[in-house]
Amino acid sequence: MNSPDQALAAYYAAFRAADIEAMMAVWAERPDIVCLHPGSQRAHRGVAEVMESWLLVFSRELNIRIEPKLVGRYDTGDLACLLTEELVTRPGDLTPTGSIFVSQAYRKLEHGWRLVQHHASHGKRALQNPAAAFVANGGGQSMH
Repeated sequence: MNSPDQALAAYYAAFRAADIEAMMAVWAERPDIVCLHPGSQRAHRGVAEVMESWLLVFSRELNIRIEPKLVGRYDTGDLACLLTEELVTRPGDLTPTGSIFVSQAYRKLEHGWRLVQHHASHGKRALQNPAAAFVANGGGQSMH
């Protein structure tokens, strides 16, 4: 990947496809890489642990739609820190119902830009609109 933006695009392509090989191609092959998923009890360190953490993520049903929105960035010559808000839409919903905030650090290494640190945490949840909820029988009293 020739730029942090290409690396970020490759990350989301791998994530959406639940493709472990493509995901690990985004990551640097270094013992000091770190990955923390929302709700994780600990940070995963090194290639083996990071890969295992993504295998667990991919083993869950991933039928959600994720719309990443870059909200912050800091670039130096060989380091790019990107902050993304992922808008999450669950099956059956027409609009996003929540978000995840993702902070990632990409380094320019010998083989291009690679992910070295990933921290994702729960963001905001959309308030449920009672007027948009399905109400059986049009909301009237049922006669049983």
